[in-house]
Amino acid sequence: MLVATESEAITTATIAAIQGSRECWVGGTQWQERGMIRISVCSWATTEEDITRSVEAFVDARKLARKQA
Repeated sequence: MLVATESEAITTATIAAIQGSRECWVGGTQWQERGMIRISVCSWATTEEDITRSVEAFVDARKLARKQA
């Protein structure tokens, strides 16, 4: 899955904040010449709690990135 925020700078900062949180890992990529966040959930061991924590990490990271922009 690919997602992006409202700007390249916020997308890049969101990726860094998510990775820095160490709650989950996402990668950056390019699609149609735009920076994107690459998300993959592919383990049978992933629990609903893992997903909830990951979503919270995304929300927190985007808030932090928007403040820094």
